[in-house]
Order: sequence, then structure tokens, then C-alpha cells
Amino acid sequence: MNQLKVNIVETNKVYKQVVHKKSVKKRLMMVNWKDKVWGYQQIKKAPQLISHRQFSSVLEKVTFSYILLIWTGTITLFGVVYHFLSGKSSYLYYTLEKRVILGLIDSIYFSFITATSTGFGDIIPIGYFKILAIFEVVIGLLLLAFVTFKLVSLKQDVILSEIYDISFNERMNRLRSSLLLFRQNLNRLITRIEEGSIRRREINEIYLYISSLDDILMEISTIYQRKGKDEYTKKVDPINTELIINSLVQSFERIMELLNILTQQKLEWKKEITINLIKRVIEVNIKIFENISNSKLLSYNVISDFNRRFNQIQESILLLIKMPEAKELERVEIIKEEQKTEKKE
Repeated sequence: MNQLKVNIVETNKVYKQVVHKKSVKKRLMMVNWKDKVWGYQQIKKAPQLISHRQFSSVLEKVTFSYILLIWTGTITLFGVVYHFLSGKSSYLYYTLEKRVILGLIDSIYFSFITATSTGFGDIIPIGYFKILAIFEVVIGLLLLAFVTFKLVSLKQDVILSEIYDISFNERMNRLRSSLLLFRQNLNRLITRIEEGSIRRREINEIYLYISSLDDILMEISTIYQRKGKDEYTKKVDPINTELIINSLVQSFERIMELLNILTQQKLEWKKEITINLIKRVIEVNIKIFENISNSKLLSYNVISDFNRRFNQIQESILLLIKMPEAKELERVEIIKEEQKTEKKE
């Protein structure tokens, strides 16, 4: 009897586990289905979003003076149409004097009154000029609304431009501060190596500092990779560019100094991740220099001087990477001594 109860309990547990697995599987299928539907909806909406952004970009690029010129030109054109298409069936009628409007100035006056929806009632359209007046009201109000929008956005653009300038300058300052912090960390390591107080763990974690430099370089690269055709992105000024390049060159000088003293002290620092990161930051820095030289933000002499300094540092770093480590040097010396002894014998 007890064995039967145990079997029933175990069967219930197995059943509950199976039911739970099935419910979890159904939930996952529902989630995947919802994700697919959501992804399909986003793909379907993508052309609409792109076209909306393109349309908004075109509207924002149009200047206030250009819109005002289009608005006045459209109203004047309607006035000319009223004047030259006036006939027996369609014309403008002056209600106060009870006569047909024949002058061009009066037709343009009626066009302005109609476009601004003022409607004094002194001049009224007759015939198909009524339909023409309806179209002019719609077009005139749309253009007038756009003129008002541009007037309001002028001040907004100035404020947003100032905010963007402040945030961009803060970003450049943050990048220079990050490079300064990187150099300070390497200086601290160099000092500890010279004092002989550095630990093995600190040497093995050199790649962490190089990784932080890689992150900084990638962010700098995104700034200088911009084509400059988009008016919403700010171009880096020559002063900030020269400061950034100088900081980069100094940072690589610290790397060269660190690797040099590690090699002189015969400390084992060559890990695969460290070497790969050093090569990576060199490649990224080369691309940054190429983008800056192509942007022509700095003069040819200035960029040539920085390129010359960096090339010298790069060659020294690559030579230090290719040099054998302390253990390998000891092995080479031992082999040379054994060969000498063999020759003497």
C-alpha cells in the first residue's frame, strides 16, 4: 500500500513537470511569435519612417526667407491669374461701387485678402473664380502656417545649437581627460617598475589599460568618420583636433616607454591579448590620422609633423613586441654558451 502511494506521488510529480515544460514551451512560442510580429511591423513601418525623416529634413533645411518668398510669390501669382483670366463668366466684383475689377493692383489685393482669410467683403469672386479662391485659401493658409513655424523655430534652432555646442565641447573635454587619465595610469606603472615595487598581477593586467585606450579611440574615430554633409552634426574645430592628436601621440609615447622599461627590466608582459590590443589601437589610430588628414582641418605641416612622430613611436612599439622575452633571451644565451664550450672541446 505504501509502495502504491509512493508510485502515485512520483507519477504526479512527473506529470506536473511535463505540464510545466509544455506551458513554458507555449510561453516561449508565444513570445517568439510576438517578437516576429513586432519585427514584421517594424520592417513594414521602416519605409514610412525613412520617408518621414527625409521629408522633415527637407522642410527644416528650407530657410525662412525662401518660404516667405514662395508665399508672397504664390499670392502674387494668383492675383495675376485673377487679372488676366477675368471674363464675362468669371471676374472679381467690387460691391461698394458695383463694378467689375479691372486693375492688376486690385486683383493682387484680393489675392492677399483671400490667402490670409481676412475677407473684408468689398471684393467678391464670380464664376469659377470662387473655386480658384478656395484653392488659394487652402494653399495660402498652409504656407502661412509654415512661415509661422519657421519664425518660431528660428529661436529654437539658436537655443538647440547652443546646447549642442556645449554638449559637444564637454564630450571633447571628456575624451582629452580620459587620455590624460590613461597616461597617468601608465606613469604610475612606470614609477612602480622603476622602484621595483610592482606586482606580477599588475603586469598581467596591462591589457586593461590598453583596452580603455581602445574604447577612447573608437569614440574619437566615430567623431572624425563623419562625412560633414549632415548639417545636424557639428564639425570638430582645428584647435580641438590638434589637442586630441597631441594627446594621442603622448599616449602612445607612454605605451612605448612602458614597454621599453618592461623589456629592460626583463619582466614577462607579453600576453596574446595585450599584444593584440596594442596592434589594434595602432590600427585605429592610423585610421583616425587618415580621416583627420582627409578632412583638412589642420595644415599640411602640422599633420605631417604628427604623422612623423607617430610613425617613429609605432615602429619602436612594434620592435618591442617582436623582441623575445626574458626567458627566451636567457635560453638563447645558454645555447650560445653551450655552443662555445662545444667548440673549445
